[in-house]
Amino acid sequence: MTAKLLLEQYMAERHALGFVGKTDRDCIRRFLQDYVEPEDGDIEFTKDYVLQHIGNRLNQKVNTVLREASAINGFLDFVVRKGFKAYKIPPRSLPKESRSFKAYIFSDDEIERMLDAADHVLPTEQNPLRHHQLPVMFRILFNCGLRSAELRHLRTGDVDLTENTLTIWDTKFHKNRIVPFSEPVSDALTQYLKVLSPQSEDSLLFPSPKPHGNCGAYGATWLQVQFRMLLDHAKIPYYGVGKGPRPHDTRHTFAVHCLNNWVLSGDDLTAVLPVLSRYLGHNGIRGTQNYLQLTAQMYPDITSKLETQFGELIPQRGMANEND
Repeated sequence: MTAKLLLEQYMAERHALGFVGKTDRDCIRRFLQDYVEPEDGDIEFTKDYVLQHIGNRLNQKVNTVLREASAINGFLDFVVRKGFKAYKIPPRSLPKESRSFKAYIFSDDEIERMLDAADHVLPTEQNPLRHHQLPVMFRILFNCGLRSAELRHLRTGDVDLTENTLTIWDTKFHKNRIVPFSEPVSDALTQYLKVLSPQSEDSLLFPSPKPHGNCGAYGATWLQVQFRMLLDHAKIPYYGVGKGPRPHDTRHTFAVHCLNNWVLSGDDLTAVLPVLSRYLGHNGIRGTQNYLQLTAQMYPDITSKLETQFGELIPQRGMANEND
């Protein structure tokens, strides 16, 4: 076995899950440039090797370093699964990510207007399925809190209409999880799948039309364009690049609305926060705690209740994590 062969196996696995992965491949190839293959094939990525590589990359932009570290750690997880030794890059070795933006939390009325706008989208010659796809895609985003990439790479086999769940495979932080959805989402998916008529369970749930009859996953830019169109039709202001709203804000909205409902119901947040953390696929509860401050900002009438009962859980910063 060689490290290069492991890389090819890893990328084949990622491709089978619907990820193109060119950026990840480039990051990992750079990571392997100075690796000396052992003669006995007993691959090991030592602490010194890993830390030296990431240390040499710290002069890059913060988001670049974090993106590379995530790609490398994903590969190192795979290396360990294959029975070899590998030291993963610890968070303390990485720069802190930027939190200079504020999340946009949609109101119930704005969500209804966005979904109504999606329901009135027309097909185009280039995309005859768009008017079927967007109503379902945005119902999933607002009702399930998925990341954009998770939505775009769903396969038809990931949908369980008997249990009303989605299976999310090997995404951010390399976690798998099962996400339940509501009856309205179930109804929308049922009708959409009748139109889609997928060839197999491995078919993309939301295929992008391509020349010559091939289909692939939509890109993040395409979803952003559709999102901006719906904002315009719903008469919701767009404040510019870096200011939002953005598709990722549907995820922030989902989390904040969940917390608001739990607070009003008198639920113990120390019990439900870990549940929300797992549901969202967070790497730990800290990222989920950030939503407590956003909830207090969005719903001032429950602020005193939050601070009285759960003040110790609320972070000092009210910024949501763009990379959650």
